[in-house]
Amino acid sequence: MSNFSDPPLLMSDEDFEALEEILVSDQVPEDCMDLEMLDGFLAAILISPRPIAPEQWLPAVWSAHGDMNFGGGRGLQRAISLVLAYYNELATTLGCDEGECWEPFCFATGEDDESGNVAGDLQLGDEWVTGFSQGFELWPDGWREDVPEDSAEAVLSALEEAIAPWSEDADEDEDADAGGMADEEIRLGWLAAAGETVNDVFARWRDLDLPAPQILATGSAVAANVNAEAGRNDVCPCGSGKKYKKCCGAPRD
Repeated sequence: MSNFSDPPLLMSDEDFEALEEILVSDQVPEDCMDLEMLDGFLAAILISPRPIAPEQWLPAVWSAHGDMNFGGGRGLQRAISLVLAYYNELATTLGCDEGECWEPFCFATGEDDESGNVAGDLQLGDEWVTGFSQGFELWPDGWREDVPEDSAEAVLSALEEAIAPWSEDADEDEDADAGGMADEEIRLGWLAAAGETVNDVFARWRDLDLPAPQILATGSAVAANVNAEAGRNDVCPCGSGKKYKKCCGAPRD
């Protein structure tokens, strides 16, 4: 389990770049989450009061619509390993007070236009918030039974406040010119505040002795763990929708 005294499980720069690339490659479905959305999604998964098993959240990483059009099995195994490694990095850096403490990841969305706003439909942090909201929807029913009522109310209020600026900005945009939308500097402030809230929630649950997220097996161990759960003709637990023998159970070259 994640432990504040354990060293963080940080991905190498090479693996981080490989994850960013594979999430937008032809090895995964067209509507697979990109890295910004994945970061928000996993942040919400990891601050759930009750642990959420990988088989419950992995399918949503690959596709929101069940369109499991993956490339080869080996490429999928690599994608799974990198996603789980990123999960482990967040699990061991969330809620820390040290220099390696997690911060939200987001892409710069493009050059600013003349009004100081980012060009394009997506604004900075939009995908992160979308991913976070999707992860929050996977919190188990009945989680409030595990925590004091005042803590549950405080957490819900804090999370709603953290993502509220994006909703308010969208509402304002419906009735205003593009110049009325928040610029990148403001949005970076929103994202930093959301990150602080996520870290605070993670630490709050540990203070209440709720179970910390378990570290997940990655690399070749992924196939070994899946093998213990799935027969060759069973649907692969990774969420790809393929049979195990054509997915994580496919022989490596």
